[in-house]
Amino acid sequence: MVRTDANRFNRWVNLPLLVTAALLVVFGSVVVQSATSAMAGGDVLFRRHLFGIGLGLVMMALAWAFDYTSLKAYLGPLIILDAFLVISPRIPGLGDTARGATSWLEIAGFRLFQPSEPAKLVTIAIMAIVISQYKGRIEEKKDVARVMGYLMIPLALILLQPDLGTGMVFVAIAMGMLLIGGLKPRWFIAFALAGVVIVAGVLYFNVLEQYQEDRLVVFVEPSRDPWGAGYNLAQSKIAIGSGEITGKGLGSGTQSNLNFLPERHTDFIFSVLGEELGFVGAVMLLGLYLVLLVVALEIAASSRDLSGSLIVAGLISMWTFQILVNMGMTIGLMPITGIPLPFMSFGSSSMVTNLVGTGMLLSVWARRYGV
Repeated sequence: MVRTDANRFNRWVNLPLLVTAALLVVFGSVVVQSATSAMAGGDVLFRRHLFGIGLGLVMMALAWAFDYTSLKAYLGPLIILDAFLVISPRIPGLGDTARGATSWLEIAGFRLFQPSEPAKLVTIAIMAIVISQYKGRIEEKKDVARVMGYLMIPLALILLQPDLGTGMVFVAIAMGMLLIGGLKPRWFIAFALAGVVIVAGVLYFNVLEQYQEDRLVVFVEPSRDPWGAGYNLAQSKIAIGSGEITGKGLGSGTQSNLNFLPERHTDFIFSVLGEELGFVGAVMLLGLYLVLLVVALEIAASSRDLSGSLIVAGLISMWTFQILVNMGMTIGLMPITGIPLPFMSFGSSSMVTNLVGTGMLLSVWARRYGV
């Protein structure tokens, strides 16, 4: 009887994943509380963060209980939902503009959530359904065009917001899933060349918003305009550098507490961590991320079918890209974007998305031997 219970537990529960996700959530909450403690209305912000965790845990349990193999029956509704999520901020009276992008859903003056966050998971589900139909071999032009067509729906609508950073997350998700899904190498080369042409065209015809141009200029020349477009990056580097090995201690970061560091609880949460917990804190976070991604890879390898592996590949691609870009931008290795740091940045939308993604991983794990 004890052995049977242990087997049932091991079948449904991936303990390393749950423990790692829990540690990341707790770690993030500690740093967010420290970052918001000196802010006006910081208590309210932190309660909103905790609300996001609570809602995310409920949604994670539902995603865990849901049989991911049933998704293929809902391709049509998922496409409609995906399109609605990314277009909803552009509907008059519903969208709210923040930092140059109309990417928030607002009703009666109350900002609800960022629809592009759950749209990432819906897109992963759609791409998994479509790519798995080719059984690991995507070769013909018409097949590639069909698969990419499902990506272009949300991507085009997101770029209209305009939200270039989030758009790049969708591209990273698709590329990771296509790699597992059997797309031939020549197509990745073609996509890379097309990307270079598109970027060159965007720069040549000057279609970027002014704030996007400023971010690119600062990325290329970090010392330019330190009190204007380069202010965020300059303050972030000061914060991280001043943390040295062990940091100044939680709640003792001068760049945070004296309001030198903008967006410290969201985009620049890693800067707060670097200042207050130093190199040791950064290594701890990277270690947790490494465990999360390794466990996810193990789940992908154990999946009962290709669609499960594709779902996991999409989540790994999403998290990896966001980790690299967010951390990179705080130290000047990437252009500044509004991409949140998974499980760490303040924001109910991103927290719920990350926890639901964890539930999707658990759904794949629990059904690796069939239902």
